[in-house]
Amino acid sequence: MIFWAYNIITVIAFVFIVPFISLFLLIRGLMDNNSKERLGLLSSSLIPQKGRNQRIWIHAVSIGEVKLAKVIVRVIKEREGEFSLVISTTTRSGRQTALREMPKDTVVIYSPIDIYWCVRRSLNQVSPDLFINLETEIWPNFLWACKKLNIPTFLINGRISPRSLNYYKRFRFLMKDVLSTYKLLSMISMSDSQRIISMGAEPKRVVVGGNAKYDLLVEDAKPELSKRMAEIYKIDDNQPVFIAGSTRGGEEEIMIEAYLSLLEDCPGIILIIAPRHIERCGDIESMIRSYNLNYCLRSHIENDKGRDRSNNIILVDIYGELFGLYSLGTIIFCGGSLVPFGGQNILEAAVWGKPVIYGPSMEHFLEAKALLERVGAGFIVEDKDELVKTAKWLLENPDESDRLGRLARNEIESNIGSAKKQVENIFRLLD
Repeated sequence: MIFWAYNIITVIAFVFIVPFISLFLLIRGLMDNNSKERLGLLSSSLIPQKGRNQRIWIHAVSIGEVKLAKVIVRVIKEREGEFSLVISTTTRSGRQTALREMPKDTVVIYSPIDIYWCVRRSLNQVSPDLFINLETEIWPNFLWACKKLNIPTFLINGRISPRSLNYYKRFRFLMKDVLSTYKLLSMISMSDSQRIISMGAEPKRVVVGGNAKYDLLVEDAKPELSKRMAEIYKIDDNQPVFIAGSTRGGEEEIMIEAYLSLLEDCPGIILIIAPRHIERCGDIESMIRSYNLNYCLRSHIENDKGRDRSNNIILVDIYGELFGLYSLGTIIFCGGSLVPFGGQNILEAAVWGKPVIYGPSMEHFLEAKALLERVGAGFIVEDKDELVKTAKWLLENPDESDRLGRLARNEIESNIGSAKKQVENIFRLLD
């Protein structure tokens, strides 16, 4: 009954809503030649014959999950046996990141929309031996189809924010049935475990597996990456840098005004704005020009020549560099937090040994927030004035800032090992 009710609703939504969404994506340039994969239409040349390899399908929504998939893939490949890997993403930026960073023999596709015949066609073509869902993007039809095809499914690095929990609980009758399809739900923390159990998951299938992103962060925070970013952006060791990462609409103006306030006491400070969605760069450019400020786009910086030093504002209009950029920051603000979007992964900055500033909306990263605040390296601000006050304190107390940053890095290092633990749990159950 639940299956049929859900599918009636999704088919109606598909007929009446998807055409408008498709038109919007087309206008914004967010569709590409591979968008047909969302309907389960995969090129036969894309999926090789499976042979004796065990085929594993890993779903990673966007850039952050793809980076997590990278460390999971590494751990899987370290095991005995032969594996073929398929990575699916929801966003185009996620797909581009996967194509760039995954091993060359990895198949990268878009995940099908959650219409039953689309997911069934996709699963039949890929023919996975198991499915791994990273973090917590739950699609009922996909999981139901896996169950009917006897494909074991696993959720790892799962997290449920308090805001998401309130939404999911409204559909507990549906969630209980859907969550029962998982053989294992490996959650980041005890709080996440309790939340998913309250949504209807069977307690015996839920474990606390830790956060595999710690492994990835420590692995990727390499000195050579920091050096490369400094060369491209022409940042000297003694030059103060204010980085506003993963910003959302409504935050860039606050960052610009905070930067202007900091300029009064720190004339040489550089502002680097890296919006969460680079499609908004045109609007941000107009905003910067309205303040009569000089700036340059990252895409206009030649790798060999670097930026023109007269431009002390850089707008990052390409994907994939923010993590390395954080290594250059003197002041770091992580966006999606002064506006109600639940924040971004503040540990990407902290792993470089940096204290981090963020707003009050951090519902999606409560564990990371607690970790930094436990050692005093996380600073919550409510508005521009508090941001400026905190930034000035960090600029005026560099030794203390460095000490707090080292504490944050040490705390992250103490949590590594989760990726291997969660992968081992999966294969133990399969065996």
